[in-house]
Amino acid sequence: MDKDRTASKSNFVISLLAGIICGVFFHFLLYKLSLPAEPFIYAWF
Repeated sequence: MDKDRTASKSNFVISLLAGIICGVFFHFLLYKLSLPAEPFIYAWF
């Protein structure tokens, strides 16, 4: 029984870390896609 609890705890930690990594990756991807193709300074002049 103790072995099952340890396994589920490690699965929880692994899934939590995977979720955080995926969240950071998709947040960065959406941030990069929302940026304009040219910087604003070039669009003004």
